[in-house]
Amino acid sequence: MELDREDNFLHQKSLSEIESIFDKGEIPGDYATWSSTEKKFVPFEWKVDVGSQKINNTMAPACFLCHSNLNVIDSHNGILNFRMAVLGRYFAGADTAASGLASLNSDKTFNYDLSLDVDSATPGLQINHNVIGRAQDKHCGQCHGGGWDDIDGDGKITPLDFVAQVKDPKYLQPDFMKEAKVWYFSSEFTDSNGVPKNVEVHQWADYVGEQNVKGCVDCHYPVEHKYIGTGYFPDTTVLTPSHDFAKGNAGPAHGVRWHQLGGTAKCENCHTNPADFHTAFFGPAAGTHMEKIACTTCHIGKKYFYRVKLIDWTLPMWVVNGNAENLVFKGLDKNGYLYGDPENGTWPDVAWFPQRDPETGEVSWKLKSVNAMGVLYFEDNSQGEFKPVFARYLVKAFRLNPQLPTKYILIELDPETGLPIRSGDKGIFTFKVKKNSVIASDPDLQSGNWGLWRALPNYIDVNLNGGYDEGIDVQIKDDTGLFSDEPDGTPEINTKTEVEAAVNTLKGVIAKATGKSDVVVKVAASTDAFAMTHNIRPAYEALTCADCHGGRSDELEGEFFNRTTPLYFKYDPQVEEASYFDKRVDRTPTETAYADYIKEELVKAGYGSETTEETTTETSSGESVSVGGGGGGCSLAANPGVGGAVSSLLSLLPLLFLRRRRK
Repeated sequence: MELDREDNFLHQKSLSEIESIFDKGEIPGDYATWSSTEKKFVPFEWKVDVGSQKINNTMAPACFLCHSNLNVIDSHNGILNFRMAVLGRYFAGADTAASGLASLNSDKTFNYDLSLDVDSATPGLQINHNVIGRAQDKHCGQCHGGGWDDIDGDGKITPLDFVAQVKDPKYLQPDFMKEAKVWYFSSEFTDSNGVPKNVEVHQWADYVGEQNVKGCVDCHYPVEHKYIGTGYFPDTTVLTPSHDFAKGNAGPAHGVRWHQLGGTAKCENCHTNPADFHTAFFGPAAGTHMEKIACTTCHIGKKYFYRVKLIDWTLPMWVVNGNAENLVFKGLDKNGYLYGDPENGTWPDVAWFPQRDPETGEVSWKLKSVNAMGVLYFEDNSQGEFKPVFARYLVKAFRLNPQLPTKYILIELDPETGLPIRSGDKGIFTFKVKKNSVIASDPDLQSGNWGLWRALPNYIDVNLNGGYDEGIDVQIKDDTGLFSDEPDGTPEINTKTEVEAAVNTLKGVIAKATGKSDVVVKVAASTDAFAMTHNIRPAYEALTCADCHGGRSDELEGEFFNRTTPLYFKYDPQVEEASYFDKRVDRTPTETAYADYIKEELVKAGYGSETTEETTTETSSGESVSVGGGGGGCSLAANPGVGGAVSSLLSLLPLLFLRRRRK
């Protein structure tokens, strides 16, 4: 994190230079944080006071998150301390905070644990293998599916367990949108056959044998640089130790260097000649099936946990502190709709994804098990083309009135300090989710034992005066649900009155901010397909011929492909027919239709085209990116309907993490 996208040290970059970018109406994602006092995005400071001195506040590689042997990793406190340091804007001390070597003081100094010193004769704290060790699954699990299914310890899996993992920074998982749980095995909950519900067969010793149990790095091993090619930073063919981990074919919608490392982690690396394995089941058609169907499509079978089915950016959650009398706006958060059945399990969705050989560059298409996630957001053309509306415009148009019902989340507080408390053997925050409730009259908030944590806005501030004026402003009500047409306790902008009030109000906000009179605002109904590749079920639970084909047919007429998948809630018919509704995907397509749609959109975006030749172009910031052929990462996807939408919308978050330049 020490370099910006032009390879300049962050602490040497002028704050006035960054501020000038903001003044142009742009948000430089590498440098932005939300200011609750100034009510806008502002640059990070690259200097920080530590004790009695001012230091350069830049971050070295976070070695200890993967290589600490101390129990701070087992308790998830390592990643929590790391995140708290980053959220507190103390980048330089984040890795030390995560290590377990020391505790962080309020003045950003550290108290080191001298009991870890292995050489008292040498000044300073000397450590060796008493602290530093080889990366294990528990290290990966801090960010990729560690934690527990039953977070709150009530003996069952509920949406609150999911909320704890996506709202508590100690257990926050970056993969919750696409898989919810990744590479985690527990025998605590079993299905009717006694099979662990969240089984990962590669870690199930009773199934594969103790000697065959695998871990994360068995598949995501360091990749040889012959796969990476030239132009990689640093520009060398030898890099030891390598931290370029093999990546799967999750798809360009959320890929990382898809054109370089995609496909280096795949089932066929261990399970060679898969057609031979399946001849007994498919006969002479085994080879055809292996060419067109990814292993995970049949072998994941069912998922027994929650995942996000819709991200509704037309009404993002407000990050709020305080109580009914004093609400302090802190920023924005995702408003997600959960999908899943922990009791009976649910089939994943399916889509055609490009799979590129990292050595030859050859692209093939395979049906992959995915989570088909809907994405709703407002878009405007004030930047010359339609892009997601900036957060600073959303916060002016949509407001929260404690006297009107909405959906919100409470967090338990210490009655003496008024601060959130951690409790139980896992040390978690305790949450309550209230639906269609009124903040001002909430008995938990009035008791002082609970504080407001997140809340959905509940009215459109048509006259933009910061208060709710009945008869002028438009209340946002709960009219429908994602999985049925009945209200579900969550307000949504879906009626003609609500949508048109939102569109017109945003037009006014954007026109005033940009000085443009021809601003157009639309509602975009889009989707992203997130590949599901982990938590493989036992072979005897794989899909059968009838699941896909129905009868003895060459066509995909079975239930697996003919069922529909909900992507977003119901809109008024007048809205769906209006010019301001950008309907890119049907609300409830069949799995077959969805699979074909994803392929069409990815081909439009340049992924999986017949030629593998790549050209380069320059963005406005001067960064060279790959286009055409194999495409690039999701952050610059040509079509915002797939990948680009979610990536662009991430710029709405109050904290935008620093990224190393992609070359």
